[in-house]
This record gives sequence, C-alpha cells and structure tokens, in this order.
Amino acid sequence: MPTQFQTLWIRINGILSPAVQLGKESGASANTSCSLLGIEEDGANQKNTFHLLVDCGSGVVESINKGFAEHGFSDNIVPDAVLITHAHTDHVNDLPVLLSGLEKKGQQPGCRVYCSKECLDQISKQFPTLSEKFPAFSTIIPGKSFEVGPFIVEPILAQHANAAGAVIYIIRLQTKKIVIGWDFESLPGAEQGPFWNPDLLILATETYNDHKFSTGMISVSEAYDVIRRWNAKNCYIVHYSGQQDKEDAKNQWFRGPTRPLAENELQTMIDDHLRMTGDSARFSMTVAKQGMVWTPPSAAQEEAHDVETSASTIGDRIEIEGLEKYVLTFEKKDEGNKLNVTIEDNISRLLSEFSEPHGSTKNGEIHLDAKPLKSFIMKGPELTMSLIVKSGDDSLLKINIAKGKKPVFADEIILRKSDAKKLADYISENFASSS
Repeated sequence: MPTQFQTLWIRINGILSPAVQLGKESGASANTSCSLLGIEEDGANQKNTFHLLVDCGSGVVESINKGFAEHGFSDNIVPDAVLITHAHTDHVNDLPVLLSGLEKKGQQPGCRVYCSKECLDQISKQFPTLSEKFPAFSTIIPGKSFEVGPFIVEPILAQHANAAGAVIYIIRLQTKKIVIGWDFESLPGAEQGPFWNPDLLILATETYNDHKFSTGMISVSEAYDVIRRWNAKNCYIVHYSGQQDKEDAKNQWFRGPTRPLAENELQTMIDDHLRMTGDSARFSMTVAKQGMVWTPPSAAQEEAHDVETSASTIGDRIEIEGLEKYVLTFEKKDEGNKLNVTIEDNISRLLSEFSEPHGSTKNGEIHLDAKPLKSFIMKGPELTMSLIVKSGDDSLLKINIAKGKKPVFADEIILRKSDAKKLADYISENFASSS
C-alpha cells in the first residue's frame, strides 16, 4: 500500500469582537472562529480532507466559502464536524445558516456539532427549531477526550462571564497539538500538564490591560504569563477590541494603553514587551488577521533544522525542552568551573548553581555531575545527571538536585532526539566528557 501521512492546515475564519464591528455592515467580518483541516495524501497525490470547524458566529460561513477557494479547497469547504466553545451569539449565530446550507446539499447528516449540555440548552433556546430540524448535536463532557475524524479533542471547562458550560479545546492530530483558548477568564480545576508545549496556541484577549471581571476574558498582559506557563512558542491573538481599556484613563498614574489600539500598534506593543523581557527569541505572539493560514513545519524542515542545530557550535549556554514539561537551561560560568542550571515548568522556576562540573560516559550513559557551592554561612545543592540517548526514539534525562539528604529536584525528563544530542554535545564540548 502507498505510504500515507497526515498534515495539518489551519485557517483563521474570524478575529473581531462585536465591539470592533460596531458601525460596519452585518457579516462584514467573521466572529472568532477557525478551521482545522487534517489532510491525508497517498503516493498517487490524492488528497482526502477532514474539516473541523471551531465556532460559527456571524460571517463565518461567508468567510469559509470565500477564503477556502483561494487555497485550492473549493471542493472541501463543507465542515465534517463543528466544535462549539460556548453559546454566545458571536460564536453560534451562523449555525442555522451552516446547517441549512448543508441540508440543501444533502450533506447535513454527516456533520455533527459538539458542545456541552449547558451550551446545547442555550443554543436550543436561541434557535428553538434548530435541534429538532437538524438532529446533529452530540454533547461533550469537560475533561473527557473524544475522537472526531483524525483528531483527538479534549474539552477543558472554562469560566467565561455568564456562559454556562463554556469550554476551550486541546486538539491533537498525530504528534501535533493545537490549543483553542479563546473566551475564558479562568480554567477552574484544570491540570496544566496537557497544555504544555503546543504547536499553536490561539488566545482571545479582549483588552490589553487586565479587565477580566468585566469582559470575562483574559488580557494581552495576562497572555504573556500564559505563553510562558504553557511554553507556547507560537501564539495567535484574536478577539481584541480594547474598549474596556478606556476605563484606565481615569487613573492619572496609569502607564498602559488607555484606548483601543490599531492592529499594528498592538503588534508593536507586544513585540516591544517580548524584546524587553528577553522572550522575543523564545516566543512569537501574532495579532491574527482574518484569513491567516498556519501550517506546522514539514518533516523535511524539522530535520534540516535539527541538522543545522547539531552542526553549529554549542557554546557556553543551551536551552532544551522536555516533551511533557520543563524547559532546562545550562550555562557554563568561570571558564567551566561553575554551572548554572535553570528548570522551569508551568508553575515554578528553579535556579541552581554548582561548582566543578564534570562529564563522563559509563555503560552508554552520559553523565554530568557537579559539586555544591560553598560559602562561610551555607552550602549549596549538588547535581547528579544521566542522559540515555536512544537512536530513533525519545531519549531520557535523569536529573537529581539535592542539598545533603534533602531533595531539591528529582525527575525523569523525556527529550526529543535532537535535544538529547544537543545536550550530549554540550557536555562533551564544555565538561571534557570521556569514556
């Protein structure tokens, strides 16, 4: 059989909140929505697509009909499934338009709409004949994953104003993970681990300054903390209006924006913040535009990046990422006599300093050990670390930091092959690793 593989294609169908659209023609801009296409190709260059639509507010159907044809998907614009985050009109207003259009084409029974029970109850009140005329709804349970075509979807309970049963979604397609994180002010009781290191995070930020108790949504300022906590290197910002930031003009000492920012102004402010905090090399936050398309790097591009990384000089400082959690930074100090190790996860940041780091290789494992720093009044922790580099598989890093008999940090961290090789090269280059 021909080799088959899945690729991912994501389009932003809408970005603007009703506040921004005030005074414009109805439907001139789609409400917050995106499409995820799982694309399967075989050796004969045949394509099969599965279209997963997230939310369907005013203008979304028109946006899809016009926008997909520009990318060669004119025959595949029909959604195979729809995920609804909550029942506010700017997220569901085009559902009757979508489903009636599918019914006319004879394709409606194949498209299911997924939402929480509370959300479905609200939709049924807004559109009384919808659930009767189109019995295409399936209720979901926050925290319980389900399959939709090639996608695995995990709904996460969200607090958003008065929207009972609101959720955000973690969506996986093979190894790729997308977080649809719009319209929430908090995620009560949610475990943070599943959010770690998404390939793309889409966040709704109604304002720049914190006004979540009046908007029911996080702000751009809070989004900075979210991307660091989830290690979301690629983030799209949607839903921004900035209207509530006008309230901050009443405080003469306030130094943030006190009016809605134009798209280019908002992007400049975001870029400046990331640059000043030293995060610009690690994170990218983009003010999304309607019709914007995102695709993950191809396997060939990732392989080329890994080759380029491995071919470059390691230097005194490296940063590597665990597949499940943790970002680790190793920095050589005082010509190799000292070592700083920083371990970050979605909750905390641990910085430890050591002396006399030395590497070795034993039984196929690469070791890095370091002694405690000593002063007149205290003695620091010591480091014991071993790295098992596996060919073709994820590698394992065992790290233990202890202060005497008291553990400071101990865990086993799964690394990508390229990061494991990078760490092995770093130890060899800087700490005289030997057999």
